[in-house]
Amino acid sequence: MKPNGNRYKVVVVDDEVMAVKAICCIIENQCPEFEVVGTAGNGSEALKMIMKTSPDLVLTDVEMPVLNGLELVREASRMRPDLCFCIISGYQDFEYARDAFRGGVLDYLTKPIVPSQMLRTMKNVEEKLRKFYYDRRVGIFRKICVGETISLEEIQAFFPYKEFYAALLRENGLPRRYSPAKEPELYGTIDEAYMVYGRDNMEELFLIPREVLGQQPLIDYMTRVERRQKTEGSYTTLLYYGEAFSGPEISEKIRDLYYWLNTLSTVGLSQVVDLDKKRLLMERIPSPDTSELSAILQEMEQYAKTGRYDQIQKCIAKAFTRWEEEKRPQIWLEQAARRTLNFIRMQARSEESLIESEYQFEDAFYYSTSMEMLRQNLYTPFHHLTEKEKENYKVDSPEFFEKIKVYLSDHISEPLSLQAISNLFAISQAYMSKLFRKYTRQSYNQYLTGIRMERAKQLMEENSELFVKDIAEMVGYRDQFYFSRIFHSYTGKSPADYIK
Repeated sequence: MKPNGNRYKVVVVDDEVMAVKAICCIIENQCPEFEVVGTAGNGSEALKMIMKTSPDLVLTDVEMPVLNGLELVREASRMRPDLCFCIISGYQDFEYARDAFRGGVLDYLTKPIVPSQMLRTMKNVEEKLRKFYYDRRVGIFRKICVGETISLEEIQAFFPYKEFYAALLRENGLPRRYSPAKEPELYGTIDEAYMVYGRDNMEELFLIPREVLGQQPLIDYMTRVERRQKTEGSYTTLLYYGEAFSGPEISEKIRDLYYWLNTLSTVGLSQVVDLDKKRLLMERIPSPDTSELSAILQEMEQYAKTGRYDQIQKCIAKAFTRWEEEKRPQIWLEQAARRTLNFIRMQARSEESLIESEYQFEDAFYYSTSMEMLRQNLYTPFHHLTEKEKENYKVDSPEFFEKIKVYLSDHISEPLSLQAISNLFAISQAYMSKLFRKYTRQSYNQYLTGIRMERAKQLMEENSELFVKDIAEMVGYRDQFYFSRIFHSYTGKSPADYIK
């Protein structure tokens, strides 16, 4: 079935009337996923029928008068690049038809038509059409999410519902911008009735057809999703449109969701925001106050001149406490933190490369779950490290890192936040992140996801009778659907397909 539950529309093209009747009879009586919407005796007639009926699939013979099957494929593909084809040919014509197997040609049938063979082929075509529609929807959805312009025709063709709801769920801070260890994008699976996209595994953007949600309020559904997926100790930002909107509004609504995420996301503060009430949101945006930051920098500079570095730390702690009370958004904090951090680097005569410093800066915002943790991750490496921390900074060895890897592997079913692992090994989160970049060329999240997915694959290969829900829990995921999306992003297959 198509995304909206309708049958796939088929046009049958053959110059043999009995062949057309036989094919139509098989489809109508034994292929409930397909509906014949038109027939034609040659390629020229077929082009007119295609324009009239807008089918999903064209079943066409190769040898026909006026315009043969391969010419029809070429011409129709120019008119409808998204149109799919199934070629019908005699055994002797197959080599001739082989050239057609690119673009939208999904499969072939050989003459004479045998019902059992055609049913197998149509089942195969149905699977390929589902995958084709899924890939196109994912591609279009991603383009919308990254701000590319999409035609209204494409949206209406691949998002055929009349009305939608949208919600954006983000765990912890905003995505990284510069880190080389780029997190993999997240996509919903082919079996889901709605679209899901995330710029990394910490984010999910939901586009849900009104018919799929039914009478259930969107906020009730999203609250359950948030509770299932939220990691202990983390914070979440949930933005949503609780009122349904039409297909042509999809791009605008998604653009607004990302805008408000950037505007409102605040370190350590969980938020639930109904974007249909935008007037109330404007009051939550703090106005820029450069004079405040300049005053802090001047105060720090005076302390530095007299060597009172302990007062610099107190000054920063006081500022962070005030910014937390004022609920300063992350983007504002990044600017303030960068200016104060640059001042401290100069005072500490840090030899850290600018690139490594930027990675540490991003990691601090990405992993910190409170303002105090953010302050520690940003500034502790430059001031009065504890003796244990100093000792561990010296223990930069493959042997030490191997202990971390072994622990993660042995406790893979447990919550394994970066904070918890850093505390266990008595090093800072910034240093732990640095070790993963050095020894794996991955972020902590990427590495953890990788070993969890490899363990899941191993479990599936060893015991195909296991339920996906059980496998998810065995590798540290409480939400089966979230696990399936990450598994699909990692392997390119759903758990069910991988097990097959």
